[in-house]
Amino acid sequence: MFDHDLAALSLYPATSEQVLETRKRTWSDWGGSTTLEQYLNRYERMDKMEHARDGRMITWVLAPRDDPATLDFMCACETYKRIGLVAYPSPDGPNKVHEAPCYGIACVYTPASKRRKGYGQHMMRLLHWVISSCDEVLEFPKEWGAPPPKVDGAGGAAFSVLYSAVGEDFYRDAGPQSQGKGDGWEVRAPWSWAWGVSGQIETGKKFAGKVEEAPGWKWVEEEDLDEMWRGDARFIKDSLERAPRSDPSYETLSPTAFISALPNGGVGSFQVARSLLVSEHAVPLKVWGIRKVVGGNEKGETYATWAADMRFTPTLIVTRLTATRETFPELLEKMKEAALNAGLEKVEVWNLPGNLDGLAEEESESDGKKYVRTRGWPLIKWYGRGETRDVEWAFNEKFCWC
Repeated sequence: MFDHDLAALSLYPATSEQVLETRKRTWSDWGGSTTLEQYLNRYERMDKMEHARDGRMITWVLAPRDDPATLDFMCACETYKRIGLVAYPSPDGPNKVHEAPCYGIACVYTPASKRRKGYGQHMMRLLHWVISSCDEVLEFPKEWGAPPPKVDGAGGAAFSVLYSAVGEDFYRDAGPQSQGKGDGWEVRAPWSWAWGVSGQIETGKKFAGKVEEAPGWKWVEEEDLDEMWRGDARFIKDSLERAPRSDPSYETLSPTAFISALPNGGVGSFQVARSLLVSEHAVPLKVWGIRKVVGGNEKGETYATWAADMRFTPTLIVTRLTATRETFPELLEKMKEAALNAGLEKVEVWNLPGNLDGLAEEESESDGKKYVRTRGWPLIKWYGRGETRDVEWAFNEKFCWC
């Protein structure tokens, strides 16, 4: 595709008819064994969830400027507006932390008939201009025509994240200005840790998801998750305030800023809801997290939450995890217990916290494995001062996947 063709296209929020058309297009590739009706109904239910409603979720289409409402648009994607935190290192005292909008990007899709023409990557280039305030510091490329129209409720992002199934290059080269020269989203820590689950449970309990009460621990049921996420948001903020200015585990030794999405506002709970809605198999989990109780206090700093991934190997996929080197081994055993009692075969953690790096392998030499995922690579784009490579993405875990 040539630059003069790009000028004839722009990015628009989808009409209701275009949203429906987008979902019909993706069904053949992403719908699995569901019927089209089931697939669309699942989307309608997710649209009403807290993380998506009240304008937080927008479907975008790349369409001709002279017919922006056409159903023959080139490609589409979704964005989810969220609350994030940005912390700037302080030379004396706690880091300065403030809330800022951020975006999760999902469902980037170009139909087969329109692929290999540059549409998808151009859509992603234009997306920067509607979700951030890059127009305050950058000039929109003249060869692309006029900038995409501003949309009420969108914009102002401090950063955006997405989860790639096609590696990094496609998104890295989708910057807000240059073509094929980077300045787009950058991959960060696409690591997983996984442990096999083996053992026997009592007759009649298998696949029932039941767990025994555990002294010193509190299982977390679905109705308790929102309160847990609110407490976790406070923990994340406190952690960013205390983050050391420099550390060898950082992407850059001395970051210019620390950033994190927050799990409250329906973001973390969406992972559970999606497990139940998307799976083509029964999800037998009855508990969705656990926390250590210290002196009667359930608000300690050792806890985990999870969802289920039933697509391939039935897996308890951890969405958030916080522990010390002393408490992690027992926490891991509790997660394996929950998986075993639900008939799941594996426990997986995305991007184990840095303070536990190495410990996991030591505790699970027989079945633990650290590896680079082939899908779900986390990528980030920073819109503040400095470069994306100089920003530390803290709490880069499964809870904010979309």
